[in-house]
Amino acid sequence: MRHVAVSSGLQESEIRPSTLMSEFKRLSIEESKTYFLDPGEVEEIDCPACGSHLNSKVFEKYGFSYLLCADCKSIYVSPRPTDEALAHYYSESKASRYRVDHLARNTAQARHRHQIAANANWMGRIVDESTQSTSKSYTDIGTTLPQLFEEMASFDLFDALTTFEPVSPLDSVYSDLKVNVAESRPSEQTAVSSFEKLEHQFSPYDYLVSVKDMLSDEGIFFFTTRTVSGFDLQVLGGNAPYIFVPEHLNLMSIDGIEKLLDRAGLEILELSTPGQLDLQFVHHTVEQDPNIRIPAWISYLLTHRDAEAHEDFQAFLQKHRLSSHLRVAAKKKS
Repeated sequence: MRHVAVSSGLQESEIRPSTLMSEFKRLSIEESKTYFLDPGEVEEIDCPACGSHLNSKVFEKYGFSYLLCADCKSIYVSPRPTDEALAHYYSESKASRYRVDHLARNTAQARHRHQIAANANWMGRIVDESTQSTSKSYTDIGTTLPQLFEEMASFDLFDALTTFEPVSPLDSVYSDLKVNVAESRPSEQTAVSSFEKLEHQFSPYDYLVSVKDMLSDEGIFFFTTRTVSGFDLQVLGGNAPYIFVPEHLNLMSIDGIEKLLDRAGLEILELSTPGQLDLQFVHHTVEQDPNIRIPAWISYLLTHRDAEAHEDFQAFLQKHRLSSHLRVAAKKKS
């Protein structure tokens, strides 16, 4: 199984401007109290990663309980909003609209430079190396920024580019880019991607199975998500500022992700944690709230070592799959 490390000089403020994130968080927390208030809109579940029913409560945030799986050490929300309640929230809430109109739009340039281009290069490389078909097709699920397709088209690798359930249905933009806007779930795709979506799903297992059905026999699924195995979440736990419902229903461990993919009939080609912000997240969080206690050695690293040491430490986290930003390439089991 391949894993890689990257560095592009990304800063937290470029993709998570504090003013925009604070307003997005405020709206999300406020609306979660109204959209998910009825007992019929939430449901208890077993571990969404490995299926174990053994768990313990590790923290509560804004009225929702986060449980720790005793087997794979994933953290997840239970009871959690049902699929129907989540669909209603994402289609109607002010927070969802704010994400598209303000958060995504105002960080588009930085995300293009640091994330979109890197993700496209990653996918293009693996598809080119791992697939044999002469006619190749690519679909992105829940597209947030159409610039992704500019990058994918530049490889001259795919005969068809498709977006399915884009977050913002900008039909004219996709038409200009010669991207199909699918009205139903595509099939026989050489490559399918889903960025930062798995953490929102009521059932990650059902989600992965539905994606597997979109793939051709040699098709590859690419996704990113956050993992609780990462440094910042291990250090901050429930104090991590941007962990809230429904943004993060699933904070699965790497062990949990591996078990989930196996259960869903997918084989891992690459599993990496190329995150660049773990140490920055911890540093900024404790700066904003000095009452948060972190291990003394981490505090010493933050305050008594220079930028080079911090960069080297982040590279160590990447190399040993200890960053919370996870990316995976997987194919159907043969």
